[in-house]
Amino acid sequence: MTGAVLAVEIRAGFYLDSVALMRISRAVSDLPGVAEAALMIGTEANKSLLRDAGLLDSRGEGAGPDDLIVAMRAGDEAAIARARTLAIELLDAPRAAAGAR
Repeated sequence: MTGAVLAVEIRAGFYLDSVALMRISRAVSDLPGVAEAALMIGTEANKSLLRDAGLLDSRGEGAGPDDLIVAMRAGDEAAIARARTLAIELLDAPRAAAGAR
């Protein structure tokens, strides 16, 4: 995507099971203007996947296995803002808490 904006955020000490994270990633990726979104725990294996996809920056590199990486690529800042808002809503939703630790 030309002129793509990358946003990477870390939620320290945050865990949600992988099925819930995949569902949230898909919902965020489906937003208009969002090219890609991935929410993954900061294990070395997951960071390698994000790095290979071009979704990891220095913040993500610093995440540890007890942290959640929220990575999004979109066409512009407005799409990133929408993606961030939805990701936060879904991460904090009561039903997501069932998979949280």
